[in-house]
Amino acid sequence: DRGSTVRSGEVLAILEAPELVAQRLEAQSKLQGLEAQLAAARAKADADKSTFDRLKKASSIPGVVAGNDVVVAEKAAEASQNQVVAAQQSADAAKQALGAVRDMEGYLRVTAPFNGVVTERNVHPGALVGPSSGTGPPVPMLRVVENNRLRVVVPVPEAYTTEVKTGAVVTFTVAAHPGQTFS
Repeated sequence: DRGSTVRSGEVLAILEAPELVAQRLEAQSKLQGLEAQLAAARAKADADKSTFDRLKKASSIPGVVAGNDVVVAEKAAEASQNQVVAAQQSADAAKQALGAVRDMEGYLRVTAPFNGVVTERNVHPGALVGPSSGTGPPVPMLRVVENNRLRVVVPVPEAYTTEVKTGAVVTFTVAAHPGQTFS
């Protein structure tokens, strides 16, 4: 709320976006399916490689295995290995897509960028937030200011500018702290 002191990284608001949850679940499901396909492709590649190795060993004895069978087994092993590579690339792409959705979900947690004080609160729990409507400047959900060092801007009439000296101490008061003088 307004006047609350916040620390850097502290959660200020948590937004809900059910569509992102659905996207994450879909991406997880797709990744699991592709990982299962990858496991099946690896198993087939291992079996085809084993078959090729055995046929090649058996072909060293003349007349046991036809030369064409060895070539067919070799090509099947190569094709299976290529299927493993393709399945691995698909699984990696699905992991990247899942990571992107998780990154988007991370934006639903609004945190304080620095230590400060909340000076504006334009939304309340349960309020619908979204992009600005375009009919004016966007209104922030919250405004946090860093108030450990403030700048005072004072208009000085031209007639008094000769009296202003560098390093001079100026005292002032602010409405937020009545009775207290600052310099």
